[in-house]
Parts: sequence; C-alpha cells; structure tokens
Amino acid sequence: MTPPTLRPSRRRPRRTMVSAAVLAVALAASLVACSSADTPSSDTATAGGPVTLEFWTWSLKGTDAKAKAIVDKYHQLHPNVTIKLSEVGGTAETASKLLAADQAGDTPDVVQLEYRGVPALVVAGAVKDITADVAGAKAGVDPNIWALTTFNNQVYGVPQDIGPMMLTYRKDLFDKYGVKVPATWAEYAKAAEQIHKKDPDAYIASFAAGQLEFFAAHAAQAGAKWWSNDGNAWKVGIDSEESLKTADFWQDLVERDLVKVEPLLTPEWNAQVNDGKILSWAAASWAPSVIHSVAPDTAGKWESAPLPQWTPGDPAVPFLGGSAYVVPAKSEHAKEAAAFAAWLGASDEGSKLLLGLDLFPGGNAGRQATLTHEPPQLMPQQKDFYQVADQVIKNTTIPVTWGPNVNMAQGALEDALNKAALGKTSFRDVYKATQQAVVADLQKSGYTVTK
Repeated sequence: MTPPTLRPSRRRPRRTMVSAAVLAVALAASLVACSSADTPSSDTATAGGPVTLEFWTWSLKGTDAKAKAIVDKYHQLHPNVTIKLSEVGGTAETASKLLAADQAGDTPDVVQLEYRGVPALVVAGAVKDITADVAGAKAGVDPNIWALTTFNNQVYGVPQDIGPMMLTYRKDLFDKYGVKVPATWAEYAKAAEQIHKKDPDAYIASFAAGQLEFFAAHAAQAGAKWWSNDGNAWKVGIDSEESLKTADFWQDLVERDLVKVEPLLTPEWNAQVNDGKILSWAAASWAPSVIHSVAPDTAGKWESAPLPQWTPGDPAVPFLGGSAYVVPAKSEHAKEAAAFAAWLGASDEGSKLLLGLDLFPGGNAGRQATLTHEPPQLMPQQKDFYQVADQVIKNTTIPVTWGPNVNMAQGALEDALNKAALGKTSFRDVYKATQQAVVADLQKSGYTVTK
C-alpha cells in the first residue's frame, strides 16, 4: 500500500538543465494487452565482482518474512547481488533524505518514491535516466502505468504499485442505517446527511486538509488540471472553476457538520474508525491495508466500491498514490540497481511477489494475479474486491501532470485549508491563494507560466 501523504519538505531542489517539458507526467488513456517483460540481467554488470545494493523502501521491511523472501530470491537468481533493505518514511521524508545524500555524494542504489515526488527529484538531478537500462522491462507494464515515471520519453523509475481510486466503507453500518453506497458525489452528500442523522456522533468520513494529492485527483475527476505543460511553459489550474467546484463541495459538507474535520491516522481518527464513527474513506485500493493496520478488529465489516462520480455514468478517474523504484544519479551500482528495479517492478516473478506484501502491483503479471488473489484482510468476505479494482484501473483514463513544486503547493494548501475548515472560512480563497503561491514559486524558479 501507499501511505497517506506526509508533510513535505519545503526545501527547494537545485535546478538542472532539465526542461519543463521533461517534467510533464502523462498517463496514457488506454490499456493494452499484457505481455511478459524482458528484464535486464544484472549478471553482466557485476563482472567486477559482488555488489551490495542499498534499497530505501517503506514497503519492504526487513522484519517481514515476505520481504526477506523477495531479496533472498533475487540473490538466488543473481548470486553476485545482495540487497540491503533500509526502511524509510513516505515520499517527503525520503525525498529530503535523498537530496541530502545526493549533496553528500553518498546515495543508496534504489529508492522507493511516490509518483508525485519524482518530478522534483528529476529537476534536482538526483535520479538517473534509466531508459536504456530498463527498456526490456517496458512490456511488463501497461502504458498508462509506465507513463507515471516517463517524462518526455525518458524513464526515471519502474512502477512498483498503483492506486486505483475507490471508496472503502463500513458495509455493516451503511446497511444498518439504510444508506445506499454512493455512486455520485451528490449521493455521497446525501449519504453523509443520512448517517449523521441516524447517529449524530457518526460521520461518513473525516475531512483531512493535508491530502493535496487527493484534492488534486478529486479536482482532476471534475475536469481540472492543477499543473499542465505545453512544452515551453507551465499552466496552473488550482483556481480553475472545475477545481473550485470541488472546494465548494467539501466546504458545504464541513459547514453542515457532515464530515469530521480531523487529520488521517491521528489517535482520534484511529479511535473513531475503531468505534464506527467514521464510516468511509475516499482514497484508493491501498486504503484497506491502512485501515486494517489501525483497526484490525473491524475486519469483515468493510467493503470497497468505485469512487463516486461527478457526472452520472462517467467512471473516469486518475490514479491516487502508488510508488516507483528510482535509481539515484550517484549510485555506484546504477546498472545493477536498474536491473533489480526492473525485476521487482515489471517482471512476472517480481510483480507477483509484490502482491504478497499487500500491494497492488503495477506490473502486468502481478495485476493479473490479483484477480485470483484473496481479498485484503480488511474485507475477507468481499471476494470480488480485485475484480472491482481492476475495472477501476480500466477506467483510470484521466491524465495527471505533477509540477516541479508539488511539495511547495502542499505546504501552501495544507495549513490554510485546515484553518479554513476549523474557522468556517472560504475554501475558495485558500485554493486561490495556493494558486498565486504556486505560480509565484514557478516564476521565481525561472519557469514561464501562462494563464
């Protein structure tokens, strides 16, 4: 799973000659038939002797037997390569550490990073272009997923997992209160009313202001583009009318006390989830794993459904979350690192093994394997969970572009939106102020910004 976004570093990456166009991250609009990947061999690259690859990751924990089995398997296949796992936090923490390591000239060899964090590291020159190294692995990943780490036809990472957007909800309590699972956001608002009326202490969800990636995806579903690029200049659409429509939606629910203003994964949030007072989470396929980690006793009471739609009958959504393996520019074993990343993320064997870590693999073989896999621990009774998720992936046709100052944008949005939610002041004003801050930051960094 990919954990919720953590507070990002405000550190500004140093500029490189990478153009703005290079940073445009576009998700392809269609899927193609699966095929096996031809992952590169690391054996030829280790002719000089055994190497140890330091791997920064939060998905593969050294204490997890399944993670250990993965690195042992790779060592069995490539005796000259040993994988050393180093557990790190989410993207913001990892990116900050990687930049510091890059400046010190002492980097790891493979780093797990959320997709939204990759462009800033490309700008910083901290990750390596591995296009040629992983070319043989491309066939193992569908184009709309491979595009998550491809900028201007240059590949900067191998997808690990993906986040098809879904609504995870307490089925038992929805049934108890006679609430229909919402298929549209209008129905979601109605369901919020019904739940709070049945139990004034219960809410359909919490409103967590620190979720920039969700708000961007939610706005994209409504037709907004927070960042876009025409090859020569950036355009920022955080204050576009489509985006402000989503701000209005959440402001209405907050002002009517139909969602609980509470950050995710706080002790209070965890307690309310355990007590059946927060009944859903609009996020992605990784949400069940997160909920189970804090509320294991509620297993069997949850199910997941496709995300509500803005336009009835239009199921198109972007991905939310997910991460990739990147190779730091100063890795001393870059070819071996790229080979390992390609094997784990894109090969039939590697991507299937990732499924054992409760991840939704980005590789074709792993994704296919989900269809016959047992559902997540949170909803063992929902036997069609992965079929539902796979359909959502097929409906993941909305391209998302992340700009080079995503972390700065989150810093500008998070505190202001939380204050607005608590003080019942204008969400629109927060979005507009964030727009101005993001544009000013891009211009200060030397980019051309168009209206």
